[in-house]
Amino acid sequence: MLRARILAPVMVAALAVTGCGSAESGGAPAASGQTRVDVSPLRESHHDFEPAASPEALVKTGRHAVIAAGTVEGIQQGGEAPLQAGDEQGLLQVVMKVRVTDEYRVRAAGQVKDGAVYVGLWQGPRYNDANGTPEYTLQEWNKAIPKGTTVMLFLQPQAGGAGVKGAPAGAKIMTPDVQGIIFEDGGRLLGGIEELEGEWKQIGSLAQLKQRVQKQVAKN
Repeated sequence: MLRARILAPVMVAALAVTGCGSAESGGAPAASGQTRVDVSPLRESHHDFEPAASPEALVKTGRHAVIAAGTVEGIQQGGEAPLQAGDEQGLLQVVMKVRVTDEYRVRAAGQVKDGAVYVGLWQGPRYNDANGTPEYTLQEWNKAIPKGTTVMLFLQPQAGGAGVKGAPAGAKIMTPDVQGIIFEDGGRLLGGIEELEGEWKQIGSLAQLKQRVQKQVAKN
């Protein structure tokens, strides 16, 4: 079966469109611990953007409604974005529920709901069968990003599209920045949508990243 789509620009907040960032594999496991996260489902899209050189630079953009850290509680089925011109299939979405442990910025009610944030993610390509079956099933998403994984998030509200399926009443589904998902896995930080580069790779733990983000948010 053939894959129907390789791009999903409406599901990711790629706000800067110059320069380039490459979607690479997750890389080799760190020696300090066994890795559990597989970012492959998150890297089916390709983005042209100018990466922020550091966490401080990303905070300084001011474009994120929510900046928070927390623990993944699970991934649920989301909605389907309406067909657009040239589309053969709608874009399916999954919704990652994250229990927020550290809240650095929240600009509006519902963006964090009852201590959790709901992150809308493109589910990935769909096969050209009668049902448009996703290449990555919901079960595979939950295996790739296991419950209990710790993560830093830089988010903005999702604009229309796939609706609010996958989130409770009153909650807003949020969209990640291209650099806006950073997992801690196997004793290292791991970029979700894009590989970490430059100064980001020198940060040894999520605790260090949180300290830097908190300090910069306080300055803004």
